[in-house]
Amino acid sequence: MEINELLLKTAFACMSCDGDIDPEEVKLIKQMSDEQHLFGDIEISEKLDSLFQEINSKGKDFLKQYFRELSDTELNEESEIRIADVAVKTIRADNIIKYSEIKFFKIIREHLTHVSDKTLLAKVENIDEQYLAKDIRPSYIQLYEDYFNSVDLPKFEMNYNI
Repeated sequence: MEINELLLKTAFACMSCDGDIDPEEVKLIKQMSDEQHLFGDIEISEKLDSLFQEINSKGKDFLKQYFRELSDTELNEESEIRIADVAVKTIRADNIIKYSEIKFFKIIREHLTHVSDKTLLAKVENIDEQYLAKDIRPSYIQLYEDYFNSVDLPKFEMNYNI
């Protein structure tokens, strides 16, 4: 998967992982696209429409597919920092941080093998120890299963102006 598409899918996955899509999260994705050109040449409105349709048809399997794509994509330290940065910004966009979002980030973090916690703390704005602290459940598989067993995803409505 190309990095710009993976960054957008990261933002979308983090936006939807708590079962609620807030207008502030959608606004942030649009700003990251328009002002920072973070997602390259992706037509953001069309791609978000497509992602809404996909998550509504696949539910949790959409998020599981995201993790497979994250795992299958060849990343370097810089790309991993960008993914973590997009994830944290999206999670914090609505000013409500649920533990399900922290768990979701911790699963993302398990896939970021080229970057240290120290580097993430230095380079990712607004990340703190709670995002990086080891969970009580020590294994990735337990963290992964705990997240997916505890989250319910509704059918999302695309009723935001993008």
